[in-house]
Amino acid sequence: MTDILWVAGRYQLGNDPGLFQDAAYVGQTLALPFKKTWLDPNATAVKLIIYTTDVETWGSWSGHAVFINSTEVGRLKDPTDTMGPLERFELSIPVWTLNSALGGKDEFTLRVELEVQAAQPGLSDDFVLTRIASDETIAAKLGWK
Repeated sequence: MTDILWVAGRYQLGNDPGLFQDAAYVGQTLALPFKKTWLDPNATAVKLIIYTTDVETWGSWSGHAVFINSTEVGRLKDPTDTMGPLERFELSIPVWTLNSALGGKDEFTLRVELEVQAAQPGLSDDFVLTRIASDETIAAKLGWK
């Protein structure tokens, strides 16, 4: 199966600007406008694939929220509870949830929100998002035009 690339870059989310010198600092939220195209209109679920580095959401921390418009579709939580440079998150979104979030439109905003861990504030909540893709069910183009 081939990933369908939506966007690639280095976007630092966090409350410590400049922690990752090779990434654009976006603050505590990254919101990107997309326009969708169905590739498999018979799909029952869509897989959203997000690549990051340095997500360190260990233990009971629920992770960073991912939204399509105002609907939460998943969380970015360290899959191994260990320090590591690269993470790949696969969020499986039922088509009915996606359609509800889209409200009948092709245009939508994908938003990743930093969730600060109250018990251990500081550098542990900063991370870099490097890539957003999907499986072969749907494609999305950056921008609404």
